[in-house]
Amino acid sequence: MEDFIQRRRLARIVDQAAKSAETWPTPESGWISTMRRALGMSADQVARRKGVSRNAVYQAERSEKDGAVSLKQMERLADAMGGKFVYAIVPKEPVERLKYAQAVATAQELSRTEDGFSSWSQEDQEDWLDDKAAELLHDMPGYFWSLRTDISDPNSDI
Repeated sequence: MEDFIQRRRLARIVDQAAKSAETWPTPESGWISTMRRALGMSADQVARRKGVSRNAVYQAERSEKDGAVSLKQMERLADAMGGKFVYAIVPKEPVERLKYAQAVATAQELSRTEDGFSSWSQEDQEDWLDDKAAELLHDMPGYFWSLRTDISDPNSDI
């Protein structure tokens, strides 16, 4: 597992990318069609530059809208139009929030196996959960990401 400092650097990178991506508009007709039309290029002109048929360009535009276009195809079409294809996976929430939500959910799951947990006072239960979540965040054991959580669920108490 990567060390703590490296994870923090990577978290800053993806958090920064997520903030930038929030302002990117998603063109209704897709990026291929939007770029081509913004340049004033016909599908035939793009096809000639890419070395394919005009129908292949139209098919790529349809595939993009359906979510079925390949990354390699996007890269080649972008290049044919003098562009650069970029893609990213960015967090829906800041990385530290995702990790904290996972730690809390895992602590709650682990509390089910803690002897007598349900008979403890509410305060003792909350203290144990807080301590266990902090421990999980610090140690990040191999099972840390085993439990699937969805922090974007509005009904979630995480």
